[in-house]
Amino acid sequence: MADWPRFEPASLRVPTGQRDFEDDFNAPGLHLRWVSPGERPDRLVHSVPEGVVVGHAPSETGEPSGLFTRVGGDHWEADFLVEPGEGAFTVALRLDGAHWYGLRVADGEVTAVARVGQVRAVLGSRPLPGSPVLLRIRSTEPTWNGPDDIELGIGDGAGTDVLARLDGRYLSTEVAGGFTGRLVGVWTESREVLVRRVRFAEQRA
Repeated sequence: MADWPRFEPASLRVPTGQRDFEDDFNAPGLHLRWVSPGERPDRLVHSVPEGVVVGHAPSETGEPSGLFTRVGGDHWEADFLVEPGEGAFTVALRLDGAHWYGLRVADGEVTAVARVGQVRAVLGSRPLPGSPVLLRIRSTEPTWNGPDDIELGIGDGAGTDVLARLDGRYLSTEVAGGFTGRLVGVWTESREVLVRRVRFAEQRA
């Protein structure tokens, strides 16, 4: 039928290789890698000389709107250098609003939290080490039967203070459903958080 879309043979090549990046948000405007479920990023994020400020913006769908990027590769590491401020926020790996593992910062503590369906579990906590703080999420080799293990921790000069290590299968489309894939990023529950820098690196084989 004439009014139906038609697909022409692809003439562009899909980029391959490492997806590593480091973003200190000094460029004008957000890079296209940054997305926000349930809301446009420019509705809750604004630039400042030190980085970007992520605010609280509830969406109509109930999804936690924030600043996220898609993850790729089998195993990787994502670092978020943030200034906690006085609000509450979470740096997390999410499949959707009901399936995520994250590091929640509130009331002077960093807490590892897992949400799988209707179950939410607190897995460990540490006093906030100072400001800024480096929050780290890693996808590593699996120790169970999942695609990977997910580590949640606080980065320091000596490595990572790991608060939790979790089976990654519960954030996979094979188990949790969906089709959009994983995102890693930050959302706030109240007030604002300053994100100074984000680094994402795939692990070399």
